[in-house]
Amino acid sequence: MKDMDTKTKEILDDVRERLREANDNRNIANSERLLSVAAGTFVLYTGITRMFKTPLSSLAEVAVGGALILRGATGYCPVKDSVCPQHEITVVERILED
Repeated sequence: MKDMDTKTKEILDDVRERLREANDNRNIANSERLLSVAAGTFVLYTGITRMFKTPLSSLAEVAVGGALILRGATGYCPVKDSVCPQHEITVVERILED
């Protein structure tokens, strides 16, 4: 039981560290993060509920929904980073966040 608690703590610490690192490198605004989580939740839910009717498209929906939720949770979008590597949050986005 002690090994399990230690392993669980290590995993949670790793997740926390990755979220902190992603937050330091974030490249999307809070409003965009919120929309990403909301859209991801909807797409994920749709994929799960239709899993037995259309399995292939549902798996794609689950993957896309999960990616959108991760994008919103971390605030980092690797696609946006590759398209606009020097993009920082604009002045308007900073004003809206405060």
